[in-house]
Amino acid sequence: MRIEGHHRRWNASDETALEGVLRFRDDLGGAQFWITDDDDPFPAVAIRLSGDFADVHYFPHDGHPGFRALAETPPPAGHTTTFIYEGCDPPTGEETPSEFVLLASTAIDVAKEFQRTGTRSPALSWFEL
Repeated sequence: MRIEGHHRRWNASDETALEGVLRFRDDLGGAQFWITDDDDPFPAVAIRLSGDFADVHYFPHDGHPGFRALAETPPPAGHTTTFIYEGCDPPTGEETPSEFVLLASTAIDVAKEFQRTGTRSPALSWFEL
């Protein structure tokens, strides 16, 4: 797998290496990752992390707006979570509806499933954009 982040690039040949990359946090305590097969730009998984929280997007092919993973336990309507990481826009943090916020460990499991199967995890519900 090829993993790209904010001014960073990694390769992960197995689940252990992938998990090691996804446990990286930048100086702001977060990270962003774009994960693809070594040879193809799609499908792709995008993960944003801030501390122990994440949001995950799955893009099946170029031009598709993607799918967002839904939280396993939805919060009350209107709640947001701020993601702060190097390269976020604005630099003070990106607000994300909490219905799309997962634990970082869940995002890592989604990435491992993607590495094994090349598609989005059936263990979660997904919102198609």
